[in-house]
Amino acid sequence: MNGLFSDHECSPIHRVHFEPTNSGQLSSAIVCAISTVADRSPRDIGPLWEAIDPEALERLLDHAAARGAMASVGLEFSVDEFDIVVTDCGEILVYGDSSDYGSDDDLEFTFDG
Repeated sequence: MNGLFSDHECSPIHRVHFEPTNSGQLSSAIVCAISTVADRSPRDIGPLWEAIDPEALERLLDHAAARGAMASVGLEFSVDEFDIVVTDCGEILVYGDSSDYGSDDDLEFTFDG
């Protein structure tokens, strides 16, 4: 993951790939990843827009794709009891409860480029 996020002391509990050039599927992919890990229906997952603006996330990834190798983007946010990392490489990583790692619920953003 290019070393963008090093706060997590353990491996993600779930990893999903999405097609970065089709960011329209991103919100659904995030919710499905969380529901898989939580063993709950996607309807039982907190609204994604309460944690992050899904359209802004899609625009960010579209911008990174347009920049190509000149930029590397990753974004970390929390939904329910999970930390979610989304990268421009097409990865969604799900980590367990953020309190397990001593981090707060703030949004974290990195940009190399």
